[in-house]
Amino acid sequence: MPYRQRFARLLSVAFAVLGLGCEGTIYEAGGVFGDHGPAGPGGSSPGDPGRMAANPALYAIATQYFPGQATTNAPKRVFRLSRTQLDITSKTLLPKQFNATAVATLPRDPLQTNYEYSDNLSFNAANFTPYTNWVAQMVASVKTAPDSVIDCSASGNSPACLVDQAKKFVSTAFRGAASDAQLTRYSDFFTASVTAVGLPAATADLVDLTLTSPNYVFRDEVLTDASSALLPAQRLQNITYTLADAPPETVGLSSATPNAYLLTPELAQKTVDQVLATPEARAKLLRFFVAWLEVKEPEEFTIATSVFPEFTPEVAAAVGNETKTFLEHQLAAAVPRMKDLTESTQSILSSAEAFLYGMSGSSVMGLVDLDPSQRLGIFTQPGVLASHSGPTTTRLVKRGVFFTRKVMCMPLGAPPPDVDTTIPPTAGATERQRIETVTAQPRCAACHAFINPFGFMLENFDAIGRWRTTDQGTPIDPNITVSFLDEGKLSVGSAVDALRAFTRSYRFQQCFARQLFRFYTGRDEMVGDDPVLRQMFFDFANNDKQDIVGMLHTLASSSTFSGRSEAP
Repeated sequence: MPYRQRFARLLSVAFAVLGLGCEGTIYEAGGVFGDHGPAGPGGSSPGDPGRMAANPALYAIATQYFPGQATTNAPKRVFRLSRTQLDITSKTLLPKQFNATAVATLPRDPLQTNYEYSDNLSFNAANFTPYTNWVAQMVASVKTAPDSVIDCSASGNSPACLVDQAKKFVSTAFRGAASDAQLTRYSDFFTASVTAVGLPAATADLVDLTLTSPNYVFRDEVLTDASSALLPAQRLQNITYTLADAPPETVGLSSATPNAYLLTPELAQKTVDQVLATPEARAKLLRFFVAWLEVKEPEEFTIATSVFPEFTPEVAAAVGNETKTFLEHQLAAAVPRMKDLTESTQSILSSAEAFLYGMSGSSVMGLVDLDPSQRLGIFTQPGVLASHSGPTTTRLVKRGVFFTRKVMCMPLGAPPPDVDTTIPPTAGATERQRIETVTAQPRCAACHAFINPFGFMLENFDAIGRWRTTDQGTPIDPNITVSFLDEGKLSVGSAVDALRAFTRSYRFQQCFARQLFRFYTGRDEMVGDDPVLRQMFFDFANNDKQDIVGMLHTLASSSTFSGRSEAP
């Protein structure tokens, strides 16, 4: 229709502007975001002095990793909802019309360290048309059942009822961030359309107009009060989307009354707790671990079936499902701890992958005890190991780089451009022996002093995660010695001992704080984030709590969580 075409052109311009990082007022068809009430920052956790007194030694380590003392708010930004967020938001708004998912319909967004960073989310030529086509499916469904969106039959479709329900629909869709003037424009358009084309077509047009608005597909962190805190509607969205990838209504809150959840520090704390307790928050936590561990989907594994014919599509699906099921099981606890993931000697198996553990598939189902001398937690699961293997070998450098960068947060540079990184085959030599020969040269040794031990400790697991004691007929040597842990020099002779030491180390725990921060905030940390990161790490490590949800609570309860500043 002509209006839709005009709006599509306007929308494409808006997307282009927003994609450039436009700041300030967000313009939308016919108007701007209106005035919002005041809001103060959420209550913060006990400050550094209390932590210093509680555990001076740990606080000193926390300060070494996160030395910055000045807290600065993150820059203001505007970003598109992720595909998962679009799905949850649309299903909440239009439960009867939601069928196909955005995750399945829209192309995957660019990833940064395997995370959907907010800075990377935008609309472009590749995903704009798929999005509008996805919306069109829901719009067509609305036209056949308009009363699922606007139901004024009891009043004989009175104008007052039509106006009221149109405003409520748009206000919910825009998560409480629309001004009265905006809502009036939408309701005026709707009531005029009812007269012109009838209720079914007018309702479909209202939904179409709403779901293709920048106010629906984008979330802004721009408008702030005098204390630089996001305004109430944006603050409430920040809490629910950051912690649960969902709008307020999905987690039992109302975007129509954001101040009811934020007016005092106590209310803000209660709101954070309520959101963190929802299934949606645990589902997002599961997505974090899958992204952090870089667990591949079945079709993404690069294992060569010519070398490992037993790694069939069924097995590829089973190992990924094992890891996700294990994570879901552990994260369902009232207080899930990291040790539950890193030091468990159990897993949840199906018959398809049982052979990878040396077990008979016919006798394996559900929660199973594993050999504690061979398996310890998530990092020894085939789904994780095979995700970081090469097609034909363990690719121990690949495994080592993953651990160095993603698990321990130790920076690595790129290999010198004139260095040959191929590993020549050597008959009867283990991969460790071949790697040691190639990386011994001075230009490689500095980085590989960190990379190699992480790869060597896992050499008892072949490319698809089976336990083995030889490689190319030669006994495997899993012994490693490292000197980069806060706890002192470490010399161990097995994967289990190495993983236990590494995942109990402060270096691992501070890295976990960083990774959680990056995934949930959708950006890299800055110097001004050191105070909250220091608190997250301290609370996590103190008395060996390892409380994963508690770390998220510390993040969401910090004064800077909802504070924003102008970009430098």
